[in-house]
Amino acid sequence: MKTLIIHDRFQFRGGAERLVLIMAKALNADILTEFWIDKETFNKSEVPNKLYILDQGDPNIVVWRYFRAQKNFIFKTRKIINKYNLIFFSGNNCLSAAIHLKKNQKHFLYCHSPVRHVFDLFKKFRKENKSILKKIIYYNIGAWGIRIIYWFGLYRFKIVIANSKNTQNRLWKYCRKKSQVIWPPIQTDKFKWISQDDYYLSFGRVDKLKRVGDIVKAFQQMPDKKLIISSGGDDLENVKDLVKNYSNIKILGWVSDDELKNLVGNCISAIYLPIDEDAGMVPLEANSAGKPVIVNYDGGFKEIIQDEVNGKFISKDYNIQEIKNAVKWMTPDRALAMRDACEKQARKFSEEIFIKKIKEIIYGL
Repeated sequence: MKTLIIHDRFQFRGGAERLVLIMAKALNADILTEFWIDKETFNKSEVPNKLYILDQGDPNIVVWRYFRAQKNFIFKTRKIINKYNLIFFSGNNCLSAAIHLKKNQKHFLYCHSPVRHVFDLFKKFRKENKSILKKIIYYNIGAWGIRIIYWFGLYRFKIVIANSKNTQNRLWKYCRKKSQVIWPPIQTDKFKWISQDDYYLSFGRVDKLKRVGDIVKAFQQMPDKKLIISSGGDDLENVKDLVKNYSNIKILGWVSDDELKNLVGNCISAIYLPIDEDAGMVPLEANSAGKPVIVNYDGGFKEIIQDEVNGKFISKDYNIQEIKNAVKWMTPDRALAMRDACEKQARKFSEEIFIKKIKEIIYGL
């Protein structure tokens, strides 16, 4: 079957983008996306076949960013979609393109999470917005428009795949949509134990929901512990300000896959503390390299981490002292003793297992 994967955008070097590239190679699929930011995401050379890009750049105005995506996916995709027999959708904005689907086309949605700022994080984002006018326009009015557009697109899919039980629960709670769970794949041939150096590693995206700033604040108070941050994101400048004058903390920004492989393979442990993470690829990528991870007891982590087996939990609503305590608990000897359990857990999420499950759904229809 001629296959197309439609993904929202290639804006970051994230787990969703890596999943799309893995699926495209395994299914010999083409990729369609709204825009691609070369310096921030994967190299286009990793796309195995044809690549369609609908627009350029990421608009600065939040409202226009969303509605431009709707415009692009509705008005620029019909002729492209008509060429394919099998179509995978990955994300949220791209669901608008589903209006062009025909009855004879097999189609599936891989859901990373329903639109978070209008569903599970709606109250948080609205509360943090200081402008009364924006609260009214973005949330009292705009959020309902986004929900309706999302629901309209979502219900065109008979088969929805969620990336975790956590996301599956959100789909039911906010959308009353049933789904089945297939966890994203880990490149177990890429992330491998190399050695053990003297640093802890943060390689999740640097945005406010990932709370990398909290990790930095903890290491500010532990000058004898080294932290490396090997990623970027829209909160990077704020985190850079926190790092000034602290020689034990280093920010590398986005690094190449080879550099990331070495950083993960040589660290003591990874640290990742996002708010209610959908699934959680960072812990499993670290585990694949035999490295445990310090995480908060929240979201998808509860499905993949066993405390003091392949990681260390701190509380959901942690404080900085808890991060410090966890880092001090995660000594090099303890981290090394967890290596086998980490690698065993990661093997459950290999590319081969993921693709096998995806193909079972495709050919089981």
